[in-house]
Amino acid sequence: MFYSTSWTSWISMISLIFITEGTAQCLKPTGKENVVLTNDALLQNDYPEGSEVTFQCSNGYVIEQGSERITCTNRNWSVLELTCKKKDCGYPAEIPHLKYDYKAGGTLFGASIRVFCDKGYYLQGPSYRQCFATGWSGKPKCEVVICEVPNNISNGIISRKPDKEFPEYGDVIQYSCNQGYTLVGNKSSECNEDGEYTSTPECKDTTTTISSSITTLTTMTVPTTKQGIFTGLEGQEDTWESDINDATVTLVVLIILYRFSKKKGSYQTGEDHRRKEELL
Repeated sequence: MFYSTSWTSWISMISLIFITEGTAQCLKPTGKENVVLTNDALLQNDYPEGSEVTFQCSNGYVIEQGSERITCTNRNWSVLELTCKKKDCGYPAEIPHLKYDYKAGGTLFGASIRVFCDKGYYLQGPSYRQCFATGWSGKPKCEVVICEVPNNISNGIISRKPDKEFPEYGDVIQYSCNQGYTLVGNKSSECNEDGEYTSTPECKDTTTTISSSITTLTTMTVPTTKQGIFTGLEGQEDTWESDINDATVTLVVLIILYRFSKKKGSYQTGEDHRRKEELL
């Protein structure tokens, strides 16, 4: 009987120990700001005494400091020391003729930057890039602006052009005229940032150009006097409009002189003599 009681007591004590150890486990742990459980830790159903779990940084964040592990001790988890910070994508790699405009977020996770090209180049790809967990999004690039094949000019030729099918931004085309023609305008035309040429000269007949120049040089205003029947007009200083120009005045004077000289040499009649005496 004594042995039977002792044996029963030992069995009860052992069972109690197993039951106690079986119930000594921790609850499912939780993370904190920008810190989460790993996938393996999330899949666990039980967290018995002495077990460990691992944490990691949220997407877009990296470890700043502290241990990633915690331990279950006396049904409590140890302190989670891990802290995380935003990933820094850094400055994007340099791309020829491409520039960035950085916003308030700089180069940290979630930040966006505007993309633009140098003068004379146009953008291919997105106009913005964003910092993701994997790095900068998009692959923009800048292409040079091109102009159409330059046109020939009448009575002239293209004397110089770049050795390429389509001139690019900044390329210069030069023109010259055939013999007997004169170049009017700039002899050079440049491909600009809009894909257009700055100007195109013309070739004009030399004789026409000279004749036009002579006409321009010999055309002048006939001066008039302020005496006589004139009307003053508003306009430039000392500018008058005359009802009779100098040529007309000269013609009238010549006619008067001619008639006077003719009358002086004519035969005086009696009537003329009487008029002369009356005048005296």
